[in-house]
Amino acid sequence: MTRKKVVVIGGGFGGAAAAIKARALLGSEHTVTLADRNREVHLCGMNPMLIAGQRDPRRTTRSLGVLGNRGINVINAQVDEIDFKNHALKAGDGRIDYDYLVIAAGAEYDWGATPGARDAYSFYDIASARRLRRRLSRMKRGHISIGVASAPYKCPPAPYETAMILDWFFRQQGNRQDFEITVSTPEPGPVPVAGPDAMSAIMRAFDRKGIQLKTGVGVASVRSDGREVAYSDGSSIGVDVAITIPHHIPAAIVRGSSLIGPSGWVKVNSQTLETSEKDVFAIGDVNAVPMANGKGIPKAGVFASAEGETVGYNIAATINESEPVDFPGEGYCFIGFGGETSALVVGNFLAEPKPEVRLTAPTARGMKSRERFERDWKRFRV
Repeated sequence: MTRKKVVVIGGGFGGAAAAIKARALLGSEHTVTLADRNREVHLCGMNPMLIAGQRDPRRTTRSLGVLGNRGINVINAQVDEIDFKNHALKAGDGRIDYDYLVIAAGAEYDWGATPGARDAYSFYDIASARRLRRRLSRMKRGHISIGVASAPYKCPPAPYETAMILDWFFRQQGNRQDFEITVSTPEPGPVPVAGPDAMSAIMRAFDRKGIQLKTGVGVASVRSDGREVAYSDGSSIGVDVAITIPHHIPAAIVRGSSLIGPSGWVKVNSQTLETSEKDVFAIGDVNAVPMANGKGIPKAGVFASAEGETVGYNIAATINESEPVDFPGEGYCFIGFGGETSALVVGNFLAEPKPEVRLTAPTARGMKSRERFERDWKRFRV
């Protein structure tokens, strides 16, 4: 049997899952390599709790190096170029050849697309989350806005969850009455993929908690040294802390490539996650997996992980000459309703004729499940 080289770009949810699954199913004569410019990866899903002081920043990362214990070659390098014709990657001064390639390079943030956002606050990377945590820890009163610039973005429940966690945090401190919290989104309501009942449930929770919601408007700019948020409809509000969910774009390694589809993201087959290039797959935030309603599957870690497992399994199946499987499209996203309860947006996102998705009730058990998920992620069990 010809020895095959499986290469994965990116060590996030999807990339790690693809590498682990392929390695587990392939004989030792085949190699599995994972390349990432970072030695550690960060779980952004912990950031809403982190900014409220409920998570230790040092405990929200995991080391990719430990994958070497599972027989995976881990290369700490930036992949600069993909040569599809010659099945090779340029990484730093070196070259990595592949027979099967998995692109799990994720999404990047275009801060320049929203003027002033770079100098405001965010929690979509660890540096921004740490900075926001320091700011919030010093606040005694004020108006906090959480605004989405554009869709799609990673972890659709995050803006709403963060608002409810901050509401809980200030109530714990006994000074909730001294804060105003506003959330804005260009979408028709919170987490629209979950359907109208879920949107209504979150909006009712906002009403109970005194959180203001603006729908149908994206953040156009942040002005006056971060004290004014301007919206896409021409309106604006004064704030003390402007938190933005930045405009998301595909990773640089694929931007402008032949892989990009009409959505602006890598186009893939919904069942196999294969791109227009043979034996090249794209998983996670970098791709667009279309649902029956024309929207893409949410950009969330659980879906990236499931896609990675599907691709890793199918690459091994091809090499081992066994039967492949289809990506099931089932998954979930957590949404905290405060620091003590959590719900799930869960269902079959690829169901026909429309996604079958629902919002579960927020419970303390749900928060325990979330904490268990975080522990499993640290151990590469997610």
